[in-house]
Amino acid sequence: RQNPDAIYYKRNQIIWYLLAFQGGFVNLGALISVKRFVSHVTGFAGLFTEEIYQLNYYQALLFIITPLFFLLGSFTSAFTVELRRKKHEAPIYIYNMFTLTAFFLLLALLGHFGHLGTFDAWATSGRDFILIFILAFFCGLQNALITHKSNTVIRTTHLTGLTTDLGIGIAKISQGIEVDKETRAVWMRVWIIFSFFLGSLVAHPIFTAYKYLGFIFPAIISAVVGMRLYVSAKNFNKTTEMI
Repeated sequence: RQNPDAIYYKRNQIIWYLLAFQGGFVNLGALISVKRFVSHVTGFAGLFTEEIYQLNYYQALLFIITPLFFLLGSFTSAFTVELRRKKHEAPIYIYNMFTLTAFFLLLALLGHFGHLGTFDAWATSGRDFILIFILAFFCGLQNALITHKSNTVIRTTHLTGLTTDLGIGIAKISQGIEVDKETRAVWMRVWIIFSFFLGSLVAHPIFTAYKYLGFIFPAIISAVVGMRLYVSAKNFNKTTEMI
């Protein structure tokens, strides 16, 4: 059973901010490396349609497959969590975070040694789309993990839902509805959005200087968050046993 106020605890807010930073960082990294965004799948429907009307059916197929990798990442994350809940066991998020760490490192090495195509070029070939597929999978996995952990309140790989929730919260405050609750939520969302933008700003000089090796940075963040979630869960279990 999760305390609904737990998402506002400082230790948890640090996790939201770090992963929002990572979301912005990875999204900008994809834009620089293959000229595509990956942290959300909204634009791929439009790209698919454009390629269809230009008779570029192979490109259209690649664009329509990309959201499926985001979906697969979301499914993988939720499946591992629900599998433990079905057994009446607490979810363990560290495995998913360490999966992100391992594959970000793999991407960095594959790209550095020339196995992911030309850096800073438009994605055109199937090899170029390998990076897009993998990053879309990562973003789906991370987004589902944090959405699940926060009971659908927090999202860290894109700003669409957060901005919508922010607007709703501000509207409620302006009408005097649940002012204390919404004020707390509004400020947290503002800082999450700021963290996403900050991640994009930091990513640009890093990827420009180190190219694919820039993906080592989100690998480190994933490892740090994974350890933090592990320690937090361990401390929670100790507290429960004492009670």
